[in-house]
Amino acid sequence: MRKLLYGFVLVVVLMTSTVVYADIPAATNHSLHPQMNKAELAPQLPLRAIFYYPWFPNAWTQKGIYPYTHYSPSLGFYDSGNATIIQQHIAAMQYGRIDAGILSWWGQGHYTDGRVSAILAATAGYNFHWAIYHEGESQGNPTVSEIKADLLYLRDQYSQNQAFLKLDGRFVVFVYADAADGCDMVTRWIQANSAEINAYIVLKVFPGYKACSSQPQNWHQYSPAIAVDHQIGYSYTISPGFWKVGETPRLERDLARWNQNVRDMVASGAPLQLVTTFNEWGEGTSLESTLEWNSSSGFGVFLDALHNNGASPFKTFIPFIRAGGISPSLDDPVLVGAGDIADCNTQDDEATAALLASISGTVYTTGDNVYDYGTSAEFANCYQPSWGLVKGRTFPSVGNHEYRTTGAGPYYAYFGAAAGKPGEGYYSYNLGAWHIIVLNSNCAEIGGCQAGSPQEQWLRKDLAANPTLCTLAYWHHPRFNSGKHGNSPDMQGFWQALYDYGAELVLNGHAHSYERFAPQDPMGKADPDGIQEFVVGTGGKDHSPIEVIQPNSEITNANTFGVLKFILHPASYEWEFVPVAGKTFTDSGNRSCR
Repeated sequence: MRKLLYGFVLVVVLMTSTVVYADIPAATNHSLHPQMNKAELAPQLPLRAIFYYPWFPNAWTQKGIYPYTHYSPSLGFYDSGNATIIQQHIAAMQYGRIDAGILSWWGQGHYTDGRVSAILAATAGYNFHWAIYHEGESQGNPTVSEIKADLLYLRDQYSQNQAFLKLDGRFVVFVYADAADGCDMVTRWIQANSAEINAYIVLKVFPGYKACSSQPQNWHQYSPAIAVDHQIGYSYTISPGFWKVGETPRLERDLARWNQNVRDMVASGAPLQLVTTFNEWGEGTSLESTLEWNSSSGFGVFLDALHNNGASPFKTFIPFIRAGGISPSLDDPVLVGAGDIADCNTQDDEATAALLASISGTVYTTGDNVYDYGTSAEFANCYQPSWGLVKGRTFPSVGNHEYRTTGAGPYYAYFGAAAGKPGEGYYSYNLGAWHIIVLNSNCAEIGGCQAGSPQEQWLRKDLAANPTLCTLAYWHHPRFNSGKHGNSPDMQGFWQALYDYGAELVLNGHAHSYERFAPQDPMGKADPDGIQEFVVGTGGKDHSPIEVIQPNSEITNANTFGVLKFILHPASYEWEFVPVAGKTFTDSGNRSCR
């Protein structure tokens, strides 16, 4: 991917690429360490550092492929210059006991140069540090004067910032090298790093590097397709995996091996203990949390292992691959799920869970995840054995049965960060080109759902901040429904906000049946440019009857459990209701975004 950065066309993606937790400061969502108000702690060797790539949104699109990755980052396809994203990344790295990030830097005036300023500014007050990864050697052999100019620029522009990494009082610069580099590269960098500059230079190794007459302050290896590299006396580098877009994996992810690698790195006592990488998505070396390897901590199993220094409680990891082995980067994302799901007195939720096991993609729930009271025991004994098996790729919504236990506390405890902030339960995320919003329709529990309520105001702010072509929202109680519960007028405020901002889809549960509506406005008037609603309370609890067919209802079914799958194209969507084994009812179609 390094060779591509100067060549691909930069694409501006107009979206806020983050999981939004209802206006809470993202930097403190999971932070292991409090913010530092005064002087930061000086870094010491041995130092744990990770390679970090501030390339996005630019690098989400390459070679005509979007997103250019096999994986689905938990924060969506984000903007590396966004202060909230940066601070969430800092929190994740601190959780992994990482002392410093090593920033990919492509020279003065390049967009990565501008990102350095944004990243240092966002780090103010945190006990975290950043070094530069000078990438110029991959593009040729910069002269001594060119190197010196870059070092002077880094010294004057950034090194005085408290967050810039310093060792032995010297600002730290890592240097990438290609296969053709040798001792002449070392000489150029030593000559350029004059006494007036006095940087701490960490060069990339090459065969015979120890025999060079000139030596830098330290050496490192960057070879992320290799699980472990130990340059004795200098550095120890580990990589979780390598799966570049368009290739088969060169290094398969193996959590047991990763935990051992972490233990060995710690035991080595190497001065530089390095990890490749936090977020090099195109090569598939990232540790950052994804839908594929999320964990109850919210940071993902690979950062969990770093947090526990290899003694991770997360013992297994099943790599996520789309059905048929199709790369997620080569087709559009899938969103699949249902509501009204698990009950220890039935096996029907196991039947719908079996469908999810055969369908790759992000899982949604439309509430009433477990019956009857949403207790911790019910989540552990009823939900976990069925839909809990895909918990790592699930973004849930909360139903009324969860609130039969005070504050729906076990629901928030079970799903963790994926459920949004406890006491609110509304949040948003991005999936491909789509913006996805999850709301809490238990209005009495969260200060109302009407226009002007805290949640409705948050919803409008979130919609304004995410002006994507295609938007989908889901929650529990349906605005329109032909089942025994009928319509829910309390949802009018949600619908009006979504309609005002041009949303395409609303998914609900509560009624234990399936129903699809034609596009309509918030008052229930047919509108070809309106919102299409699906009621999909078919997760496995039981069935409830269809009673009074509402206007614009196009199809209903009250005797089939199953899941509703969407393929989210950049400007349209396809849907398919997938029934459990032995049932024949289905429903499918497509529509363009408005």
